[in-house]
Amino acid sequence: MIMDAKYQLSNATAENVTLPTKTIDGYNFNTEIAVLLLIAVGIIIINGVVLYLFIKEKTLRTTSNYPLFSLALCDFLCGIVVIPLFTISGFTSLLKSSVEIKFYLGFLVTVLHNFVAIATVYHLVVITAERYMAIKYPLKHLVIRKKRIQKVLVIVWSSSLLISFVPFTWISAIFPVYQPVSKYYVLGFTAFCLLFAFFVPYCFMLFAFVHIFKAINTASPKKYLQAAVKGRRHSKHLETVSGEWRCLLLFAIMAFVFLVSWGPRFVLSLLYQLQVSSLRLDAASQVALLVRYTTSVVNPLLYTFFKRDLLRSFKLLFKRHFPNRRISPSFSALSLRRTTLKGDPNNNSTITTPSRDTPKLLSFQFELRCQS
Repeated sequence: MIMDAKYQLSNATAENVTLPTKTIDGYNFNTEIAVLLLIAVGIIIINGVVLYLFIKEKTLRTTSNYPLFSLALCDFLCGIVVIPLFTISGFTSLLKSSVEIKFYLGFLVTVLHNFVAIATVYHLVVITAERYMAIKYPLKHLVIRKKRIQKVLVIVWSSSLLISFVPFTWISAIFPVYQPVSKYYVLGFTAFCLLFAFFVPYCFMLFAFVHIFKAINTASPKKYLQAAVKGRRHSKHLETVSGEWRCLLLFAIMAFVFLVSWGPRFVLSLLYQLQVSSLRLDAASQVALLVRYTTSVVNPLLYTFFKRDLLRSFKLLFKRHFPNRRISPSFSALSLRRTTLKGDPNNNSTITTPSRDTPKLLSFQFELRCQS
C-alpha cells in the first residue's frame, strides 16, 4: 500500500534517500494519505489524553508514572511531527520542484524515524526496569526519588537524539555526490541499532518479565495460606490464580508487541543495507511501517491505562465531561478500597506506624500494581 515504506525503514543510503518520481505522477495516493492521517489522529488523541492527565492531576506525577508520560510524549511526537512530515515528503507534490529540499527533508524524516524508534525502545526498557524494581526490591524502589527518574529520562532522550543524528556526519558522502564509502557507515549504524536498540533491550525485557512472574508466583502460596487461616481458602485461591494468569498474559502481550513492532523494523533496515532484493522486501516493509505507527496507539493502552491510578483518573475525567454517564460498579468498589487504604478520618484501620509486616504489605501492593 505504501510504496515508500522501504525508504523510511532504511538508514539513508543513496538509493533510499531519493524519493522516486512516480510517487506523484500517474498515481493517486489519497488512500495512503488517509490511512496515515487516521493513524496520526489516533496517536495524537490517545497520547494527548495521557499528557492532559499528567498536567491536570498532580497526584499522578509519581516516580512510576513519569516514564509512562515521557513515553506518551514520544508517541505524541510521532503522530504530530513524524507522520505528517513523512506524508508530505512521500505522497504530496509540495516539494516536487526542489531536489535539494526533497533530499534533506527525506533524510530528516529518516533520522526522526530512528530517533522516535530508539527513544520508544529505551522508554520501554526504563518502564520494565522500574516495574522489576517495584516487584523484586520494593523497599529499595521506595527510595527512588522523582529527580533520579527524571535524570534517567533525560539520559534516554539525549542518548536517543545523539544516536539517531549520527547519520548527519556522513550526509556529505551521499549528496550531492554519492561516495561508495557511505554504505559502510550506514551498514555499521544499522547493525549497531539492531543490537543495542532491539536485541539487548528485548533480552532484558524477557529476563525482567520472567523474574517478575516468578516473584509473584512465589508470593502467591503465602497469600493462599493467610487466606486459609482466615477461612477464605477457596475464593482467595481462585482470586490469586486469576491474578497470576492476568499478569502472565499481560507480560506475554508486552513481549509479543515489542517483538512484532520493532523486530521487523530493524531487521528490514539491515537487509536493505545488505542489498537484498528490494522487491522481496517491499510488502514486508509496508506492513512493518504501519505496525510501527500503530504501536504509538498500543503503547498507552498497554502500559499506561492498565495502571489503576491512571485508569481511575481517566474515568473521573470522563465522568466530569459526561455527567449523565454511569461509572461501572467495579470502578466504584475500587475507589472505596483505595479510600480505605489511604485512611479515612472515621476509619480506625488507618496505618500510622510501620510494623514488622510492612515489607509484606509493600510486596503485595507492588504485586497488585504489576497486575494492573
